[in-house]
Amino acid sequence: MSGKLSTKKHLKLQESTFPDDEVFRPIHYLGSKLRILDFIEKNIDKIDPNKGRVCDLFSGSGSVSFKLSKSRPVTSVDIQEYSRIICSALLTPVDISNNFIDEFINKCVNSKHNLNLNWAVQDIINHEKKCIKMALIGQNLEQLCDILEKGSIISYELRKNKSSVSNLISTTISNLSSKDISKQQSLTIRYFGGVYFSYYQALQIDVILEQIDHTPIEFKNQLKAALLSTVSECVNTVGKQFAQPIRPRKSNGEIKKTLGKMVSKDRALDVYEIFRKWINRYKDISTASTENKVLKMDFEQALDMLPKDTSVVYADPPYTRDHYSRFYHVLETISLRDTPEISTMKSKGEILLSRGLYRENRHQSPFCIRSKAPSAFETMFSKTSSLGAALVLSYSPYDETQNTHPRVVTMKQLIDLANKYFSSVEILSPGTFIHSKLNHSSRHLEASSAAEVLIVCR
Repeated sequence: MSGKLSTKKHLKLQESTFPDDEVFRPIHYLGSKLRILDFIEKNIDKIDPNKGRVCDLFSGSGSVSFKLSKSRPVTSVDIQEYSRIICSALLTPVDISNNFIDEFINKCVNSKHNLNLNWAVQDIINHEKKCIKMALIGQNLEQLCDILEKGSIISYELRKNKSSVSNLISTTISNLSSKDISKQQSLTIRYFGGVYFSYYQALQIDVILEQIDHTPIEFKNQLKAALLSTVSECVNTVGKQFAQPIRPRKSNGEIKKTLGKMVSKDRALDVYEIFRKWINRYKDISTASTENKVLKMDFEQALDMLPKDTSVVYADPPYTRDHYSRFYHVLETISLRDTPEISTMKSKGEILLSRGLYRENRHQSPFCIRSKAPSAFETMFSKTSSLGAALVLSYSPYDETQNTHPRVVTMKQLIDLANKYFSSVEILSPGTFIHSKLNHSSRHLEASSAAEVLIVCR
């Protein structure tokens, strides 16, 4: 998973282009996203004007893979399931008819699962709607606050925290059990209802997931990708990403008077309606090649398995200690449809569940760990060189004047490592900041600008 040029917070696409909208932007955003993608493509075309295969080694949400697939075959690689789903939908699309979409949504709405879930969750759905309505006129803010802070069913099951919503949660758990609805079949309701989505939106997501399970395998990636884009548009969080749920209180503990407004718009969105829009967008995708490949695996394993016709490897690994999987944990859980353990944290001597209800044992890239990053980079340089491919590596220099985390590896370290395996190392910038050939480590140039750069190794 990437941390710079191609890392995405969420998966909403532009009307005119796919997939370069303002909410398909990277975590570290530089100017126009289109400008960055064009810059990457332009320089890869210079390296390989014959339009050979490119490997996008940390593909994340697939915008670089998709951009390059318009003119050449692409191998997309990422270790996370959500990325495999999205990149499969972008790079290996299948034909889906309008009738199929209509029938799918009708099956969702009219399914027994939808009927049973609505019965089981109706009381807490109605309570949330009432709380939002009252909060919009400045009343009963505490009850809406309890939904946001203590409304997770999984959190209640694990900690039995008492609140104004705990009795309703207990009733919901009993209702789900009485209808023999499994934890997997009520996954989104149990883990993310009340915290990331309204309970009704979580119900709709679970109904769609269940229907996808009963759909022919050739359509699953398109449908799941459309659902991931849907939940990314609906999510009600800080910055519309999955790392930070809404904070209903100020630092002094006082409930924010604008709380009703903060949650009402997102939680009023209809999941089925938005899902229909997204599946229509995904069904219209086309690529230049039928030879695209999508690999779900670690970068090291992938470099040993890449097709022999790979001419360029594009790599955008994370460079800071940030645990980027926090930004994707909801997408990953929905993609896997498993029932993960929740990570914990220690606060004032007490062991608490993570506020974001993050998955336990989430993947952390070795590129984020100071003790492991140099070895990981050396492995990437060595294996790419042995493959006979060029390496285009994105890098975001650290600017101490900005509020950013230091890089776990410096530009100098990368150049020194690259020169061990490649005869030519060149730094390119989208702007006019840097364009220097660094074939010898003694000619090291540490970037003074915070601009994203490409390190081209041949």
